[in-house]
Amino acid sequence: MNARRNKHARRRGFTVVELTIGMTVMLVAVMTTMASQLVALDLVKSLREQNAAMSDLQSAMDEVQLLPPDDIPIATSLYADGQPIAAYTNLHLPNQTITPDYPGFAGATIPDPLPIVLTCAWTDWKGRQRTMRLNSAVTR
Repeated sequence: MNARRNKHARRRGFTVVELTIGMTVMLVAVMTTMASQLVALDLVKSLREQNAAMSDLQSAMDEVQLLPPDDIPIATSLYADGQPIAAYTNLHLPNQTITPDYPGFAGATIPDPLPIVLTCAWTDWKGRQRTMRLNSAVTR
């Protein structure tokens, strides 16, 4: 009878090997979850920066489109070709600049419609250079 009790008593709990395997599986699951959470946080930060850049690009484009086409690309305007727009320098992002470009404009006659390309450049939270472009056109 004692032999039966000892045999059943040994089967009641987990062995050290079973506990080790169980803990290892749990550790792998927790580490995988943590890694995916860190990747998700990185994506959220990047998306916030992209949203800020797009918002600034849209604001700058709205301002450019309010001007008459003949006043936009001239070298003395606030929106001179290839020169950063002062109002949008370091506005919401580190080292941020928004630069206008007018493809097809050679400096003599202003085409109708006048194509406008705004480029936002900034340094992201990881220290990498990022750019985003917004295209539009204005007509007379």
